[in-house]
Amino acid sequence: MVVNGAAIEFKKVRKTYGNFVALESFSMNVAAGEFMTLLGPSGSGKTTALNSLAGFTDITSGDILIDGVSIARVPTEKRNIGMVFQNYSLFPHRNVLGNVAFPLEMRGVGRAEIRKRSLKALEIVRLGGLAERMPHELSGGQKQRVAFARAIVFEPRVLLMDEPLGALDLKLREAMQLEIKQYQQQIGCTVIYVTHDQGEALTLSDRLAVMDKGLIRQLGTPQDLYDRPNSRFVAEFIGLNNIIKISGSKHDGAIVDGLGVIRFPSEIQPSQGYLSVRPEHIRRTPTGGHPAIVRQAVFLGDAVRYVVETRNGAELTLAEPRSGENSSLDPGSEIAISFEENRLIHLPE
Repeated sequence: MVVNGAAIEFKKVRKTYGNFVALESFSMNVAAGEFMTLLGPSGSGKTTALNSLAGFTDITSGDILIDGVSIARVPTEKRNIGMVFQNYSLFPHRNVLGNVAFPLEMRGVGRAEIRKRSLKALEIVRLGGLAERMPHELSGGQKQRVAFARAIVFEPRVLLMDEPLGALDLKLREAMQLEIKQYQQQIGCTVIYVTHDQGEALTLSDRLAVMDKGLIRQLGTPQDLYDRPNSRFVAEFIGLNNIIKISGSKHDGAIVDGLGVIRFPSEIQPSQGYLSVRPEHIRRTPTGGHPAIVRQAVFLGDAVRYVVETRNGAELTLAEPRSGENSSLDPGSEIAISFEENRLIHLPE
């Protein structure tokens, strides 16, 4: 990938609205050409962070730098940042080419250069043949591509995307995720992407920041956050997870509610907090293990997800691929389950 992006730094950014704190000591570094996602529930501060970088929102304190230069007092139009919104914001009276050309017109670029660069942007999003179409003649996915082309036509070094796929249906949204990543790698700009969709975040990101109440709760690669969440909040927010309370310890493991003693890797011997284990890391076992009854079986096509209840009342979710190794289970089936010890995560209180 050619890197044409800019490095971004948030330095202890605080944003308040009266008594409400939208961002609190928000600090984050984004490398040039990186695809960074801000993930979190509504009200977590992710859009405030994006708008602060774009210049739509003035910060209360702290600083924001692009390539080491503060932009906190730089007007929005001089930050050279592209923006893609959820609602597309296309001009209904302009054709596709006219919509894409608009940012260049505002920058006083010559007519011939505008046409050349606008058509090039449309080719990147594979809409070169639709330059004369009007917005009402386009599908949702085509409108999103036009919005993306308009955002990159002036070759910004930073591209911000705020829930850009939220208005699309599931299948189109999944297809557009792959296209966005492909476009970003092709043009090499730095992207900060806002979403509350964890699947989107895991698919697109080089790194992602999980936010809550104006704070970053954890920042890392998608695999880091999925495999090694640092808190119950992150473990529950990213992916399906089993969270069970730890109520004590013995010499051979932790005492877990509803399961009894669970053996952790030798270097971990927690006596309080929570146990986190993904559904795919629970196995049914022919001998030993924890007795359980299948309460629910959900067919997912390539996998089957089971909800089981242990003899001591713990309810767990496990997932098995439809590989033919295991026979399918019906509700009421009696099984025994075990855990992959190296996949067990201890979460603090």
